[in-house]
Amino acid sequence: MDMNANAVVKPPCLRWRCALLACGVSSILIGAATLGVTLTVYRVRAPVMTMNAISLTDPTGAASPSASRLTVVADVSVRNPNAASLRYGATETRVYYRGRLVGQAAGPPGNAPARRTVRMNVTVAVAVGALLTEPGFLRDVAAGAVEVATATRVRGRVAVLGGAVRRGVTLEMNCTATVAVADMSIRGQSCLQRVSLQ
Repeated sequence: MDMNANAVVKPPCLRWRCALLACGVSSILIGAATLGVTLTVYRVRAPVMTMNAISLTDPTGAASPSASRLTVVADVSVRNPNAASLRYGATETRVYYRGRLVGQAAGPPGNAPARRTVRMNVTVAVAVGALLTEPGFLRDVAAGAVEVATATRVRGRVAVLGGAVRRGVTLEMNCTATVAVADMSIRGQSCLQRVSLQ
């Protein structure tokens, strides 16, 4: 009788299987951990816009009130918390009085480096003649205080992981400020920010 014909083929060593299984599981865990850290570090976070100050001046010194122009300067900061730079286009600022648009201007485009804050000034010229057509304006001036509203919008884009992940960002800041007529100072202001990631 041939003993080789009845020999049972032995399966691979159990120890070898365990080693392969352990290597496979370790690779999966390491890959998952690396992916998790990468997504956490490079996750696109919403930038923060802050209205530092609003100032109002009359640079023209025109003899006729209707011909004079007021200058509203919005001092704005944008903080970029991301691990990549934020590139933004021209900033848009509008000035409203009692809901009516009385001035608007655009600021230059720029770049906010990773985890840095950039500061920008947006200057808006407001024609006093447009304000004089509002019935409540002279009453507010006589009362010594005029309330104005500003709306600033910044659109940009953040690219992380070498450009593999790109997110559009829109920052909007709406503020109201009370201007003292006597010295053109700001008595108080309140702002509300809105951020959207595309």
